[in-house]
Parts: sequence; C-alpha cells; structure tokens
Amino acid sequence: MRRTAVALFAVLAFSAACKDRTSPTEPSTTPGSLALPLEVVTEHFVLRHEASTAGLMNAYAEALEASWPRITADLGVAPPRVEGLFYPDQASYTAATGWNAGGSVEGPSRFHLVAVPFAPTNAVHEFAHNVTLHLSPAAAGGPVWLWEAVATYESGQLVPPRSIPWLAAGTFPTLAQLNDRSGPYSIYLVGYVLGEFVVRTWGTDGLRRLVLARGDTSSALGLSTADFEREWRAFVLARYF
Repeated sequence: MRRTAVALFAVLAFSAACKDRTSPTEPSTTPGSLALPLEVVTEHFVLRHEASTAGLMNAYAEALEASWPRITADLGVAPPRVEGLFYPDQASYTAATGWNAGGSVEGPSRFHLVAVPFAPTNAVHEFAHNVTLHLSPAAAGGPVWLWEAVATYESGQLVPPRSIPWLAAGTFPTLAQLNDRSGPYSIYLVGYVLGEFVVRTWGTDGLRRLVLARGDTSSALGLSTADFEREWRAFVLARYF
C-alpha cells in the first residue's frame, strides 16, 4: 500500500488532543503570536521554528514534500506555498492558537503544530486539511467525519480495525455518531478506513465529489447515508477481518 500505518497510541494521542473545544483542525481564528525566528524553505513549504527544534525541521520538510504530489493529485488542487508554524512545546502552541491540541490549520495556507515529539504524520494531516480547504473553502464547516477522514486517510494514519474494540465487537458507528467529537466513537480511529473505502470504491474523483457535496453521499456517490454506512461496514469486514 502507498500509505503507511501508524501506531495505535500515536493516533489515540492525536485524537485525544483534538477533542478539546470544537476541533483543533478547524481553521483557527487566532493568528500565531509566538516569534518563530528560524525557517526552512522548500519548494512548497515555509517551516518556521525555534532553535530548540531545528534538528527536526529537515525531516518534517522531507515528509511534507513527499506528501505533496499525492495529496494534491488526490484532491485535484495545488495550493501556493504553505506555511507551517512549529512550536517547541504545548504551552507555546496553545498560547499562539488558543487550542489545547497537537495541531491546527489557520485557513488554506497555514498550519500550526507542536514539534515535539516528532510526528511527521501529524504535519501531513494538517497539510491535507489545507489542501481540502483549497478544494472547498466550506469544507471545515461540513461534517466532522468527512473533514477528518480525508486528512487521516491522506496522512496514512491507519489504525488496524481489529485493534479498535467496538469494531472488533461488530459495532460500526453511524456517520452522525462520528460527527460527535465528544461521543464514544472517534473519527480519528476509523477515518483512514472511511477514506480508503471511498477511494477504493469511487476513486479519488469520488472523494473530491464528496468534499464538494459537503458529505452528501446521495448526490456525490449515489448512495443514501444508510446504504453508504452498510457498504462501508461490508468493506471493512471483508478487508480487515
């Protein structure tokens, strides 16, 4: 597969951070206030950081540049250079963004990230949100399940379904349940396999149609919500169980 699975604990940590307030991966309304005096400039990114995280920046830049061709091809848009702001700790990130989380986007061309511990898939996740906003500026206001499924899939944050207790027990949440960030079913755990289901069934064009339709499966994919949920369940059971 072209996407790389990540450890379960990493996704759990990211999803736990993302539950605070409404969503840390929705566009931030507070621009970064911390001075980040250093930068790494690549073909598609400007990464701003402090001296304490300088040793991580080349690796972050490589991960982001490697993701650029695939994500822009999948979503069908190529944004101008994206700015990434990398904070040396949680406190400085929260002071700058207002989020108690690990990462967030501020519009279509900037993201914020806690740089330590090193987590390249989290940076790619936020970049995927940036690209999604270039495809559809209204995407962040659309359904949570789709907003996060696109980013989780595009960043390769696969959590093996057998390791998710409620899936292993045969309980598949509805899309409405996955929209509830405070509920018992985390979209971050199943976002990859939702995105994978869409792309393997309808191709990346189907994924783009779904984003543009704000998650309306009927108009984008020709399936009612109930039929989409039923076919997703069948896909996951056949592929992973």
